[in-house]
Amino acid sequence: MAARQLSSPLVSVNIPCYRQLDELRRCIDSILAQTLGDFEINLFDDGASDEYRDYVASLGDSRVRYHRNLERRGAMRNMFHAITAGRGAYAMAFHEDDLLGSHYLATAVRFLDDHPGCGFVGAELREFVDEPPADVLAAAAEPPTILPLATGVDLLRAIFRGVEVMFGSVVYRRAAVIGLHPAHEEYATLVDRPFLLEILTKWSGAVVRDPLVWYRKHGDADHRHLAMSGEHILRLFMLYRATFPSRLSRDDEALFYGYTGYWLFTLYYLVPPEARPALRPFVFRAWREGLYNPRWSRGCGRKRLIELMLTGR
Repeated sequence: MAARQLSSPLVSVNIPCYRQLDELRRCIDSILAQTLGDFEINLFDDGASDEYRDYVASLGDSRVRYHRNLERRGAMRNMFHAITAGRGAYAMAFHEDDLLGSHYLATAVRFLDDHPGCGFVGAELREFVDEPPADVLAAAAEPPTILPLATGVDLLRAIFRGVEVMFGSVVYRRAAVIGLHPAHEEYATLVDRPFLLEILTKWSGAVVRDPLVWYRKHGDADHRHLAMSGEHILRLFMLYRATFPSRLSRDDEALFYGYTGYWLFTLYYLVPPEARPALRPFVFRAWREGLYNPRWSRGCGRKRLIELMLTGR
């Protein structure tokens, strides 16, 4: 294991909290069931709830600590505060309504220990509505299937091929996030991937592809993107394009425009109607910036583009 002070835990599991105590109880159970036991759990309460404080006190476990935010941070800023919190050599900001498979921390930490140039290990997204049964949560991945990421392009190629990295699953090497500042103003709720791409400018990364972390599906109750605008979407895709080589290979062209041709418009329709830009200038700007090609689009193909040109709607 990584060298560290004897008084410090190996991993800090930091949980941003806001009024979901019932889900948090199950989350904590899944963390306390980890096969790797050298960790601390820090709760960062953004809702000033005595229930969270009393719950932590009832556990009687010195590894679990309650922290009340002095000011309301909001979901994304509380999440990013959690990334760098705690005393561990490795840190993880974990959603309070999600679940960890029992072997996840051991799997992620083993890879980080074995690869000192690796800045983070994340898990592939696994959504659930009904909680996975105990035997599924307890299942090991031996040997685990891990996808290494040498560069930001590797991360984007993986995402564009369908490997969805769950941001709340990422275990960071603390040294890799010191001094990093998430660009909230530039990307709003889309800031997670720019943050990982920034790490990959100096470190490598990895994704565990086995089902070891579970993300609770929110459905219509998910309001994360209320602060998102069309400008945030375009900035994200500009970053994606700048991460790739200036001249795209045939394969990269298919990957990039196949992905953006769908997600550019999927994200567009998640922008609140009152903040949503007119579709025509949004599409044409994306096209002009090299972020969109109707040949590959699943969101606004050639027929729809011609309609926009003729009608402006």
